[in-house]
Amino acid sequence: MSKHHAFRATPASRVSAVALALALLPMTHVANAQRASNALAQPRPAASAQAASATSAAPVVPAAGHATGDATSTDAEVVNLAAMPAAAQAQWLSRTIKSGELAKLSDERIVARMRVIQADALVRFLKAESAALPEYQYQLTRHERINDQWQTTPDRMLVKIRETPLQIYAKWLPDGAHAGQEILYDETKRPKEMYGHLGGIFGFASIWSRIDGTLARSQSNHTVRDLGFAFIAEQIAHDGRSFRAAGLPETPARISVSEWNGVRVLALEWDAPAGPPQHYAYKSRVLLDLTTGRPRGIEAWDAAGEKVEEMRFEKVRKASWTDMTFDPKNPDYKF
Repeated sequence: MSKHHAFRATPASRVSAVALALALLPMTHVANAQRASNALAQPRPAASAQAASATSAAPVVPAAGHATGDATSTDAEVVNLAAMPAAAQAQWLSRTIKSGELAKLSDERIVARMRVIQADALVRFLKAESAALPEYQYQLTRHERINDQWQTTPDRMLVKIRETPLQIYAKWLPDGAHAGQEILYDETKRPKEMYGHLGGIFGFASIWSRIDGTLARSQSNHTVRDLGFAFIAEQIAHDGRSFRAAGLPETPARISVSEWNGVRVLALEWDAPAGPPQHYAYKSRVLLDLTTGRPRGIEAWDAAGEKVEEMRFEKVRKASWTDMTFDPKNPDYKF
Protein backbone atom coordinates (compact mmCIF):
# COMPACT_ATOMS: atom_id res chain seq x y z
CA MET A 1 0.00 0.00 0.00
CA SER A 2 0.95 3.57 -0.27
CA LYS A 3 2.52 5.46 2.55
CA HIS A 4 0.21 7.47 4.79
CA HIS A 5 -1.27 10.02 2.44
CA ALA A 6 -0.23 13.57 3.08
CA PHE A 7 -2.28 16.42 1.65
CA ARG A 8 -0.27 19.50 0.85
CA ALA A 9 -2.37 21.80 -1.25
CA THR A 10 -4.26 25.02 -1.39
CA PRO A 11 -7.56 25.21 0.49
CA ALA A 12 -9.42 24.68 -2.77
CA SER A 13 -7.44 21.65 -3.76
CA ARG A 14 -7.75 20.28 -0.25
CA VAL A 15 -11.49 20.09 -0.70
CA SER A 16 -10.98 18.33 -4.03
CA ALA A 17 -8.54 15.98 -2.43
CA VAL A 18 -11.19 14.64 -0.14
CA ALA A 19 -11.88 12.03 -2.76
CA LEU A 20 -8.28 10.96 -2.53
CA ALA A 21 -9.05 9.11 0.63
CA LEU A 22 -12.48 7.93 -0.07
CA ALA A 23 -12.40 4.62 -1.82
CA LEU A 24 -10.59 1.95 -0.10
CA LEU A 25 -12.30 -1.09 0.71
CA PRO A 26 -11.19 -4.50 0.84
CA MET A 27 -10.54 -6.45 -1.98
CA THR A 28 -11.96 -9.15 -0.80
CA HIS A 29 -10.32 -12.18 -3.09
CA VAL A 30 -10.06 -14.64 -5.72
CA ALA A 31 -9.75 -18.29 -5.60
CA ASN A 32 -11.62 -21.51 -5.97
CA ALA A 33 -11.75 -25.15 -5.31
CA GLN A 34 -12.80 -28.05 -7.47
CA ARG A 35 -13.59 -31.65 -7.12
CA ALA A 36 -10.60 -33.96 -7.38
CA SER A 37 -11.03 -37.63 -6.82
CA ASN A 38 -7.30 -38.13 -6.56
CA ALA A 39 -6.72 -35.07 -4.40
CA LEU A 40 -5.71 -37.17 -1.42
CA ALA A 41 -2.91 -38.77 -3.38
CA GLN A 42 -1.36 -35.73 -4.98
CA PRO A 43 -1.70 -31.93 -4.98
CA ARG A 44 -2.66 -29.88 -7.97
CA PRO A 45 0.25 -28.82 -10.24
CA ALA A 46 1.43 -25.32 -9.48
CA ALA A 47 0.61 -22.71 -12.09
CA SER A 48 3.53 -20.46 -11.19
CA ALA A 49 7.10 -20.69 -10.00
CA GLN A 50 5.94 -20.01 -6.49
CA ALA A 51 3.64 -23.03 -6.34
CA ALA A 52 4.70 -25.84 -4.10
CA SER A 53 3.21 -29.28 -3.74
CA ALA A 54 0.02 -29.24 -1.70
CA THR A 55 0.14 -30.43 1.85
CA SER A 56 -0.55 -34.13 1.98
CA ALA A 57 -2.92 -35.17 4.71
CA ALA A 58 -4.36 -38.12 6.49
CA PRO A 59 -7.88 -38.93 5.33
CA VAL A 60 -10.89 -37.57 7.11
CA VAL A 61 -14.40 -38.70 7.81
CA PRO A 62 -17.44 -37.22 6.06
CA ALA A 63 -19.84 -40.12 6.36
CA ALA A 64 -23.38 -40.06 7.64
CA GLY A 65 -23.26 -36.30 8.11
CA HIS A 66 -20.80 -36.53 11.00
CA ALA A 67 -17.11 -35.60 11.16
CA THR A 68 -15.75 -38.39 13.28
CA GLY A 69 -12.20 -39.59 13.67
CA ASP A 70 -12.35 -43.31 12.92
CA ALA A 71 -9.08 -43.91 11.10
CA THR A 72 -10.16 -47.38 9.95
CA SER A 73 -12.91 -45.96 7.73
CA THR A 74 -11.30 -42.70 6.75
CA ASP A 75 -10.34 -43.53 3.15
CA ALA A 76 -13.81 -44.74 2.22
CA GLU A 77 -15.48 -41.77 3.84
CA VAL A 78 -13.31 -39.22 2.07
CA VAL A 79 -13.98 -40.97 -1.22
CA ASN A 80 -17.67 -40.75 -0.37
CA LEU A 81 -17.39 -36.98 0.09
CA ALA A 82 -15.49 -36.71 -3.19
CA ALA A 83 -18.33 -38.50 -4.97
CA MET A 84 -20.96 -36.05 -3.74
CA PRO A 85 -22.35 -33.44 -6.17
CA ALA A 86 -21.40 -29.82 -5.51
CA ALA A 87 -24.73 -28.96 -3.88
CA ALA A 88 -24.38 -31.80 -1.38
CA GLN A 89 -20.77 -30.84 -0.63
CA ALA A 90 -21.87 -27.26 0.06
CA GLN A 91 -24.52 -28.53 2.47
CA TRP A 92 -21.94 -30.77 4.14
CA LEU A 93 -19.60 -27.81 4.63
CA SER A 94 -22.38 -25.72 6.15
CA ARG A 95 -23.55 -28.52 8.44
CA THR A 96 -20.15 -29.59 9.77
CA ILE A 97 -18.94 -26.02 10.31
CA LYS A 98 -22.08 -24.83 12.10
CA SER A 99 -22.23 -27.94 14.27
CA GLY A 100 -18.58 -27.52 15.23
CA GLU A 101 -17.71 -30.98 13.92
CA LEU A 102 -15.19 -29.80 11.35
CA ALA A 103 -13.28 -27.67 13.85
CA LYS A 104 -12.93 -30.67 16.17
CA LEU A 105 -10.89 -32.60 13.62
CA SER A 106 -7.10 -32.60 13.38
CA ASP A 107 -5.43 -30.30 10.86
CA GLU A 108 -4.60 -33.26 8.63
CA ARG A 109 -8.16 -34.52 8.54
CA ILE A 110 -9.57 -31.10 7.76
CA VAL A 111 -7.12 -30.72 4.88
CA ALA A 112 -7.99 -34.16 3.54
CA ARG A 113 -11.66 -33.23 3.42
CA MET A 114 -11.07 -29.89 1.75
CA ARG A 115 -8.97 -31.49 -0.99
CA VAL A 116 -12.03 -33.17 -2.44
CA ILE A 117 -14.39 -30.19 -2.20
CA GLN A 118 -15.35 -28.91 -5.66
CA ALA A 119 -14.85 -25.29 -6.66
CA ASP A 120 -18.56 -24.84 -7.21
CA ALA A 121 -19.29 -26.30 -3.77
CA LEU A 122 -17.04 -23.74 -2.09
CA VAL A 123 -18.64 -20.89 -4.04
CA ARG A 124 -22.14 -22.15 -3.22
CA PHE A 125 -21.25 -22.35 0.45
CA LEU A 126 -19.76 -18.83 0.60
CA LYS A 127 -22.68 -17.32 -1.31
CA ALA A 128 -25.18 -19.04 0.98
CA GLU A 129 -23.35 -17.74 4.05
CA SER A 130 -23.29 -14.23 2.58
CA ALA A 131 -27.03 -14.42 1.84
CA ALA A 132 -27.62 -15.39 5.46
CA LEU A 133 -25.82 -12.19 6.49
CA PRO A 134 -27.59 -9.47 4.46
CA GLU A 135 -26.73 -6.68 6.92
CA TYR A 136 -23.64 -6.70 9.10
CA GLN A 137 -20.61 -4.81 10.32
CA TYR A 138 -16.98 -5.67 10.93
CA GLN A 139 -13.60 -4.11 11.55
CA LEU A 140 -11.11 -4.19 8.72
CA THR A 141 -7.33 -3.99 8.87
CA ARG A 142 -5.95 -3.36 5.40
CA HIS A 143 -2.46 -3.17 3.96
CA GLU A 144 -1.87 -2.61 0.25
CA ARG A 145 0.99 -1.87 -2.12
CA ILE A 146 0.10 1.31 -4.00
CA ASN A 147 2.30 2.53 -6.86
CA ASP A 148 4.89 -0.05 -5.80
CA GLN A 149 5.00 1.28 -2.23
CA TRP A 150 3.85 -0.69 0.82
CA GLN A 151 2.08 1.65 3.23
CA THR A 152 3.89 2.10 6.54
CA THR A 153 0.70 2.13 8.62
CA PRO A 154 -2.32 -0.04 7.80
CA ASP A 155 -5.83 1.33 7.59
CA ARG A 156 -8.18 0.34 10.41
CA MET A 157 -11.83 0.72 9.52
CA LEU A 158 -15.31 0.15 10.88
CA VAL A 159 -17.53 -1.03 8.03
CA LYS A 160 -21.32 -1.24 7.96
CA ILE A 161 -22.85 -2.95 4.95
CA ARG A 162 -26.18 -3.86 3.41
CA GLU A 163 -25.60 -6.30 0.55
CA THR A 164 -28.86 -5.73 -1.37
CA PRO A 165 -29.10 -3.04 -2.52
CA LEU A 166 -25.41 -2.42 -1.91
CA GLN A 167 -25.08 0.33 0.70
CA ILE A 168 -21.92 0.99 2.69
CA TYR A 169 -20.74 3.23 5.49
CA ALA A 170 -17.08 3.18 6.51
CA LYS A 171 -15.10 5.10 9.09
CA TRP A 172 -11.32 5.08 9.51
CA LEU A 173 -10.43 4.35 13.14
CA PRO A 174 -7.91 6.23 15.34
CA ASP A 175 -5.40 3.37 15.52
CA GLY A 176 -4.77 3.30 11.77
CA ALA A 177 -3.87 5.49 8.82
CA HIS A 178 -6.24 8.23 7.61
CA ALA A 179 -8.08 8.31 10.95
CA GLY A 180 -11.36 10.21 10.95
CA GLN A 181 -12.25 9.72 7.29
CA GLU A 182 -15.80 8.67 6.45
CA ILE A 183 -17.52 7.52 3.28
CA LEU A 184 -21.04 6.58 2.25
CA TYR A 185 -22.01 4.58 -0.82
CA ASP A 186 -25.53 3.83 -2.05
CA GLU A 187 -25.93 2.14 -5.42
CA THR A 188 -29.60 3.20 -5.55
CA LYS A 189 -28.60 6.88 -5.66
CA ARG A 190 -25.25 7.32 -7.38
CA PRO A 191 -23.87 3.90 -8.37
CA LYS A 192 -20.60 5.32 -9.70
CA GLU A 193 -19.94 7.82 -6.93
CA MET A 194 -19.50 7.97 -3.18
CA TYR A 195 -19.78 10.73 -0.59
CA GLY A 196 -17.14 11.43 2.01
CA HIS A 197 -14.64 13.61 3.79
CA LEU A 198 -11.09 13.46 5.05
CA GLY A 199 -10.09 13.19 8.69
CA GLY A 200 -8.30 15.70 10.89
CA ILE A 201 -8.04 19.35 9.94
CA PHE A 202 -8.89 18.57 6.31
CA GLY A 203 -12.24 17.03 7.16
CA PHE A 204 -14.13 20.30 6.95
CA ALA A 205 -16.05 19.50 3.76
CA SER A 206 -17.69 16.46 2.20
CA ILE A 207 -17.88 15.93 -1.56
CA TRP A 208 -19.02 13.43 -4.17
CA SER A 209 -16.30 11.61 -6.09
CA ARG A 210 -16.01 8.72 -8.54
CA ILE A 211 -15.49 5.34 -6.92
CA ASP A 212 -12.83 4.44 -9.51
CA GLY A 213 -11.23 7.83 -10.05
CA THR A 214 -7.54 8.66 -9.82
CA LEU A 215 -7.95 10.26 -6.43
CA ALA A 216 -9.82 7.27 -5.04
CA ARG A 217 -7.19 4.86 -6.36
CA SER A 218 -4.42 6.75 -4.60
CA GLN A 219 -5.24 4.94 -1.35
CA SER A 220 -6.47 1.57 -2.59
CA ASN A 221 -6.39 -0.73 -5.59
CA HIS A 222 -10.06 -1.46 -4.94
CA THR A 223 -13.28 0.47 -5.16
CA VAL A 224 -15.85 0.79 -2.43
CA ARG A 225 -17.95 -1.86 -4.20
CA ASP A 226 -15.27 -4.45 -3.48
CA LEU A 227 -16.26 -4.38 0.16
CA GLY A 228 -18.27 -7.22 1.60
CA PHE A 229 -18.20 -11.00 1.81
CA ALA A 230 -20.36 -11.45 -1.30
CA PHE A 231 -17.50 -9.95 -3.32
CA ILE A 232 -15.12 -12.64 -2.05
CA ALA A 233 -17.39 -15.45 -3.22
CA GLU A 234 -17.81 -13.76 -6.59
CA GLN A 235 -14.06 -13.41 -7.04
CA ILE A 236 -13.51 -17.09 -6.24
CA ALA A 237 -16.11 -17.94 -8.87
CA HIS A 238 -14.42 -15.58 -11.34
CA ASP A 239 -11.05 -17.23 -10.88
CA GLY A 240 -12.64 -20.64 -11.31
CA ARG A 241 -13.85 -19.60 -14.74
CA SER A 242 -10.42 -18.13 -15.54
CA PHE A 243 -8.61 -21.33 -14.56
CA ARG A 244 -11.02 -23.44 -16.61
CA ALA A 245 -10.57 -21.19 -19.64
CA ALA A 246 -6.80 -21.59 -19.33
CA GLY A 247 -7.08 -25.36 -19.00
CA LEU A 248 -5.83 -25.30 -15.40
CA PRO A 249 -7.13 -27.13 -12.32
CA GLU A 250 -9.39 -25.06 -10.10
CA THR A 251 -8.39 -26.65 -6.82
CA PRO A 252 -6.07 -24.73 -4.45
CA ALA A 253 -2.36 -25.35 -4.86
CA ARG A 254 -2.03 -25.54 -1.09
CA ILE A 255 -4.44 -26.15 1.77
CA SER A 256 -3.48 -25.80 5.42
CA VAL A 257 -4.86 -25.07 8.87
CA SER A 258 -3.27 -22.52 11.19
CA GLU A 259 -4.11 -20.16 14.02
CA TRP A 260 -4.42 -16.41 13.66
CA ASN A 261 -5.19 -14.13 16.60
CA GLY A 262 -6.40 -17.08 18.61
CA VAL A 263 -8.74 -18.21 15.83
CA ARG A 264 -8.26 -21.49 13.96
CA VAL A 265 -8.45 -20.78 10.24
CA LEU A 266 -8.43 -22.73 7.01
CA ALA A 267 -6.00 -21.32 4.43
CA LEU A 268 -6.69 -21.89 0.72
CA GLU A 269 -3.96 -20.78 -1.70
CA TRP A 270 -4.01 -20.49 -5.48
CA ASP A 271 -1.22 -19.90 -7.98
CA ALA A 272 -2.03 -18.32 -11.33
CA PRO A 273 -0.04 -17.80 -14.55
CA ALA A 274 -1.07 -14.14 -14.66
CA GLY A 275 -2.43 -11.39 -12.49
CA PRO A 276 -5.42 -9.07 -12.96
CA PRO A 277 -7.67 -8.89 -14.86
CA GLN A 278 -7.45 -12.56 -15.88
CA HIS A 279 -6.86 -13.70 -12.31
CA TYR A 280 -7.10 -12.07 -8.91
CA ALA A 281 -3.34 -12.28 -8.39
CA TYR A 282 -0.32 -14.41 -9.24
CA LYS A 283 -0.67 -15.94 -5.81
CA SER A 284 -3.59 -15.48 -3.45
CA ARG A 285 -4.71 -16.84 -0.11
CA VAL A 286 -8.13 -16.83 1.54
CA LEU A 287 -8.53 -17.51 5.26
CA LEU A 288 -11.81 -18.97 6.52
CA ASP A 289 -12.84 -19.15 10.16
CA LEU A 290 -13.35 -22.83 10.97
CA THR A 291 -15.99 -22.02 13.59
CA THR A 292 -18.18 -19.76 11.43
CA GLY A 293 -17.13 -20.36 7.82
CA ARG A 294 -16.80 -16.62 7.29
CA PRO A 295 -13.76 -15.00 5.66
CA ARG A 296 -11.08 -13.94 8.10
CA GLY A 297 -8.50 -12.64 5.69
CA ILE A 298 -7.20 -12.23 2.16
CA GLU A 299 -3.62 -11.97 0.94
CA ALA A 300 -2.15 -11.55 -2.54
CA TRP A 301 1.29 -11.47 -4.18
CA ASP A 302 2.61 -10.23 -7.53
CA ALA A 303 4.80 -11.98 -10.12
CA ALA A 304 7.96 -11.00 -8.22
CA GLY A 305 6.68 -12.60 -5.04
CA GLU A 306 6.03 -9.28 -3.29
CA LYS A 307 2.89 -9.03 -1.21
CA VAL A 308 0.43 -6.56 -2.73
CA GLU A 309 -2.33 -6.76 -0.15
CA GLU A 310 -3.28 -8.14 3.22
CA MET A 311 -6.79 -7.84 4.66
CA ARG A 312 -8.06 -9.02 8.04
CA PHE A 313 -11.74 -9.12 9.06
CA GLU A 314 -12.57 -8.99 12.77
CA LYS A 315 -15.55 -8.49 15.07
CA VAL A 316 -18.07 -9.53 12.44
CA ARG A 317 -21.64 -9.30 13.68
CA LYS A 318 -25.07 -9.46 12.13
CA ALA A 319 -27.04 -6.21 12.23
CA SER A 320 -30.36 -4.63 11.29
CA TRP A 321 -29.81 -1.26 9.66
CA THR A 322 -32.24 1.57 9.03
CA ASP A 323 -32.12 4.04 6.16
CA MET A 324 -30.38 6.50 8.50
CA THR A 325 -27.40 4.12 8.66
CA PHE A 326 -26.55 5.15 5.10
CA ASP A 327 -27.68 8.77 5.31
CA PRO A 328 -25.11 11.60 5.65
CA LYS A 329 -27.57 13.37 7.97
CA ASN A 330 -27.07 10.69 10.60
CA PRO A 331 -26.11 12.64 13.77
CA ASP A 332 -23.45 10.05 14.60
CA TYR A 333 -21.52 10.90 11.45
CA LYS A 334 -19.44 13.96 10.57
CA PHE A 335 -20.37 14.60 6.95
